[in-house]
Amino acid sequence: MKTHIISIVKVLLLTIVLGACDTDEEVYQVTDRMDAYISSVQLYTADNRNVATQVTIDDANGIINVEVKNGVNRAHLKPRCSLAPEATITPKMGVWTDFSVSVKYTVISGSGEVYKEYKIIVVEKE
Repeated sequence: MKTHIISIVKVLLLTIVLGACDTDEEVYQVTDRMDAYISSVQLYTADNRNVATQVTIDDANGIINVEVKNGVNRAHLKPRCSLAPEATITPKMGVWTDFSVSVKYTVISGSGEVYKEYKIIVVEKE
């Protein structure tokens, strides 16, 4: 009987410890990949239209210029991008973002050793 109670207490303690883990925290898989770059950028509106008409990526200086059509609400766009294999980006893409000002992103290589900063600048097409 006593061993049954001890086993139940162990299971309960294990459940409490595992349940206390923060599941919102991102987990990065470390690989040997050293590439950290953005190869493409798209900007989507609420009706899921990509409004980026021209994208210029200056990788050497970490500047991405994105041109959108006149009248696009730059303060409410959802960015998406393509990254180097196994790289990650912060802050997250795919969330509503205010591009009426430039926004900085950091790409982290799969190895976690290389960080590359980019500034995305969105302007209306004249």
